[in-house]
Amino acid sequence: MDKKKLKWKLFKMKEKALLIHGLKTGRIQTYSEELLDKLRNIYYGGIPASIILLSNGLSNGYCYDRTLLLSQAFLGENDRVRLVYGDVDSIKLNPYYEYDEKDKLAFDHCVVETIENGKHYIYDTSSGFVYDKDYYLLMEHPKIRRTVSKRQIIDFIVQEDQYSGPDPYVANMVLPMIEKTYGRENEMYSIDGINMLQREVAIYKDKIESLFEDEAELKQTK
Repeated sequence: MDKKKLKWKLFKMKEKALLIHGLKTGRIQTYSEELLDKLRNIYYGGIPASIILLSNGLSNGYCYDRTLLLSQAFLGENDRVRLVYGDVDSIKLNPYYEYDEKDKLAFDHCVVETIENGKHYIYDTSSGFVYDKDYYLLMEHPKIRRTVSKRQIIDFIVQEDQYSGPDPYVANMVLPMIEKTYGRENEMYSIDGINMLQREVAIYKDKIESLFEDEAELKQTK
């Protein structure tokens, strides 16, 4: 085994041990119900952020877009939030990761950092977990290259105007594809006993049905 693959194997062993310990001790958590309640009212391409961010297939590998999406849940007057960009070990040490050696951002990753009740947290939309900041630093050793403030996040969202409301037509195309992923090993929010992804899809379907009913009533009154 070459040095790169050996280093990667050791990293994965350490990562697994830290993940198990973190989940047992509460230093790593899943998305909270309070967060999901906010994300249900934030949309991207006609789909609620709660569904997008619970779906590994729609989140893992799209950290730039998904961190910006998740950060919208923390834009209240008293919220403290920023985006953090930098190289991380889970990308940098992966010998199977293909990249252009000329690409200076080849190992770049983006996460959401918040301060809640005096504690610093890292939301990693690719893993789907929430970490105590110091624990995330221990796991990933990020080399930070850039941060984006709350004010900059708000300005970007206003300028781009890329976030929409519910869209029944898009949902009819996207939701069946999401439903096919239920129970897959990498879809942790859909496995038996958790079923959070299924619940969010069901909630959105009910909302869509209500929208269609309201549209039908409006047409009848014209």
